[in-house]
Amino acid sequence: MTSREILTIQLGHYSNFIGTHWWNIQETNFSYDSDSPSEINHDVLYREGENLKRQVTYTPRLLLVDLREAVGYLKEQGTLYDTSQSEEAQQSLWDDTKVEVLKGETVNKSPFIKSLNESSEAQTPTSSSLSLENNINSWVDYLLPRFHPRTLNVIKHHKHDGAMYPFGIFTYGRNLWNTEQFSDDFSERIRAYVEECDLMQGFQIILDSVDCFAGIGASCMQHLKDEYGKSIISFPCIDSKRTDPSASNMIKILNTALCWQHVEEYTSLFSPLCCGEAAWPQIGDSRVFNHLTYNSELKYHSSALLATALDTLTIRYRRKEYSNVVLSDLCADLNKLGRKATATSLTLPFPMAAKADLIDVLDDFEGPLWTSLTPNCDISMDKNMQSIVLRGISEERLKRPISHAMKQMSKPAYRCSTVHEMMMLYLGCTCHASATYLSNISSPLYIKSPYPKIFNNNITETGDVIGWPIGTDVQSVPVMAGLHSGNDLSAMYESLHSQLSRIRSIKKFHAFTDSGLEEDEFNECLNYLLDCKENYEDHYI
Repeated sequence: MTSREILTIQLGHYSNFIGTHWWNIQETNFSYDSDSPSEINHDVLYREGENLKRQVTYTPRLLLVDLREAVGYLKEQGTLYDTSQSEEAQQSLWDDTKVEVLKGETVNKSPFIKSLNESSEAQTPTSSSLSLENNINSWVDYLLPRFHPRTLNVIKHHKHDGAMYPFGIFTYGRNLWNTEQFSDDFSERIRAYVEECDLMQGFQIILDSVDCFAGIGASCMQHLKDEYGKSIISFPCIDSKRTDPSASNMIKILNTALCWQHVEEYTSLFSPLCCGEAAWPQIGDSRVFNHLTYNSELKYHSSALLATALDTLTIRYRRKEYSNVVLSDLCADLNKLGRKATATSLTLPFPMAAKADLIDVLDDFEGPLWTSLTPNCDISMDKNMQSIVLRGISEERLKRPISHAMKQMSKPAYRCSTVHEMMMLYLGCTCHASATYLSNISSPLYIKSPYPKIFNNNITETGDVIGWPIGTDVQSVPVMAGLHSGNDLSAMYESLHSQLSRIRSIKKFHAFTDSGLEEDEFNECLNYLLDCKENYEDHYI
């Protein structure tokens, strides 16, 4: 089977929190049972290789960038490709007594990572005895996969909150990309991955949008568009952790606006992500999920929700059954009329009542079907172009057989013979004037440590909703996620423009002007937000 490969790029600390959960989820959901093979083609995002010991490796086709302080114990060259022999050979070339050796501080591993290394079984340790929430300082503290040597890219001369080399300005990131050392090395790593692919379909990029990584991401996307001309889908992310009001809020707003302006220019499709209802001037209340209890102040929690949404909605172009459905199809469906921005939705878990069929669940369902994960944007059920993916509902739970159907037979949906057909009927009846592309697979999302324990105690082991507390660990859940393009995004652009227009002159923000941002560029950004607001307004007579 031909694989249409995709290269994933993660830029920034919070983006790597999301990416780590995403790769963990994928590895947890690998199927090694030949009798029930995976419905997902993992070769789209993973690459097969061979290390120096001629052992077969299977690693994410991934490039990630973060600061030195965030990568902790990880080695830049990874651990799969042993270089100890070559290091010993190098050491023999000089006199050790005449060499001064400088050693950095020892970086401690989290208890979870230590338990992984100490485990003699090829299993993920349970977190019952490990309080992950209290031991997660960085994304490396719960990382399951092992990386290819070219995956990790470390920025060594900056700190997130450093006074001497700050990393919170969009133009700083753009200038860093323009340095020959960074751009040549990173571009070469991209080229090496691309040349390995047989039939590449494009790139997916997760990037922090409130700091320097936004500038790196914008320049990277420009490079990808100019050099490769493939489809690019990007997800600018905002951490939902609240902070006290300060002048840095306006800097983050300006970074976000500049990020979106350039992302919209260079990508095929993009969707901002945040677990807060609002993201400016400060983070608002956290998004509510009926059957979840999570702490949006913890990157470890909020990033798990965003990663679950990404893992689910990207199944559309990762399925084995329809290998001809690719990323460019998704982009072409949703970026009509110059609308490249979309809103991301998540339904976790999809509310299947215990011992109930899908036909009854949909018939009794009240309220919105999904929760928005895009800031300052609530997704309505009407007038959308949308791509939705549902996983975890098997055909056996569609409806009862005729001999036991009873009241189900009186419902029009009883004539549906597949989950896909019934869901399309439901969406056609509830999402008026919407064009929907629905993908579905029967396998649920399998939940294992280090996925956070955020499900309420009325969720069964298999993800069903019941009316009383059961207190069991959730092992799998049905999930629905989607991308939506509609006039609801107009409010997002309007609110961002309203906040950014409070800046009367960019000259007051010396860090931006000193690093190359001009007044005309700032005004162009303001006009861009206003144009997008008007572009997403639908005027129906």
